[in-house]
Amino acid sequence: YRKLDPHPFFKKVGFQVDFDSSDKPGLNIVVSDEKEKIISPILYFSSAQTNILSLSVFLASALHAKDDEGQPIDVIMIDDPIQSMDSINILSTIDLLRSICLQFDKQIIISTHDENFFGLLQRKIPVQILGSKFLRLEKFGVAVPVDPLIN
Repeated sequence: YRKLDPHPFFKKVGFQVDFDSSDKPGLNIVVSDEKEKIISPILYFSSAQTNILSLSVFLASALHAKDDEGQPIDVIMIDDPIQSMDSINILSTIDLLRSICLQFDKQIIISTHDENFFGLLQRKIPVQILGSKFLRLEKFGVAVPVDPLIN
């Protein structure tokens, strides 16, 4: 979350257990500022900021995911992670995904319908350097490899 930096004041993410709202306990995501003021992000954040927070929580969870035998899961699958994001946050997200691949030895599979995002991924996570693979779906069930960009 700190790497993407979506909010100028609320930089820390936390979780609060809720036993009061219903018959089942809940877990609420909260954010706080440097003065430890805690808020619910859904009430104050834009949709882009909320999406960044959700992606951050998902990625943190995925980095520690294990299979039924307790072995780490080395694949993270994400469907269109950039909804409502501006250009800076899209670039930051790509940088974060690239660093997760390199630092944690994870394979990340991303699906998107956004051609610009697809092109940015090709440029910032190049086949020649990182061994990336890009596919384009021609129709249901038919994937076609995409030639690498030449820089």
